[in-house]
Amino acid sequence: MKPIYMCLAFSAALTFSFASTAFSTELEEARLNVLVHDVNLTGNGAGGKESGADIQGELVFSSPSFLSWAGSPRPYLNGSLNTSGKTNFGGAGLAWQKDFTSTFYGEFDFGLVIHDGIVHLPADPADPKRIRLDATRVVLGSRVLFRPTFVLGLHLNEQWDAAVMFEHLSHGQILASGRNEGLDNLGVRLSYKFGH
Repeated sequence: MKPIYMCLAFSAALTFSFASTAFSTELEEARLNVLVHDVNLTGNGAGGKESGADIQGELVFSSPSFLSWAGSPRPYLNGSLNTSGKTNFGGAGLAWQKDFTSTFYGEFDFGLVIHDGIVHLPADPADPKRIRLDATRVVLGSRVLFRPTFVLGLHLNEQWDAAVMFEHLSHGQILASGRNEGLDNLGVRLSYKFGH
């Protein structure tokens, strides 16, 4: 199975697990994110090795009652395609949103993704493939990565929100060990809220 299909299958399985629980979650929001890929704001990796933009779709569900102890985060599903054929990913997680005023809000998301990028390089340092990959691709060290996301947004009206967002993908030396260049992506989000 091709890695991108693995990403999509993983996302679908996680979505099904959210939707099939007995905690009556419903779809609340659909989002479109457009991000500059591999900007390296955290200084964790090489930055700028991979090019293109990431086009992402997200579905956000109502918070199930059993998560009330954690501040009632909303489950989400995310899929991301890179326009230059570099690292794509898909996954799921939880989103905590807080209104600062009636207009401005902040959000923190935390999830797991599976990607189709480079996990490890060939062992031989003189291997031409290794040299090429090391110069042009981010080496992520694990097929599964954490995805923390930070958002500052604006409620445009009852149905639409717009925001700037930053996401970081990394195994954090927790899901794996060793090389972990990570990916930083920065961009904008447009959100449509159902039921308003």
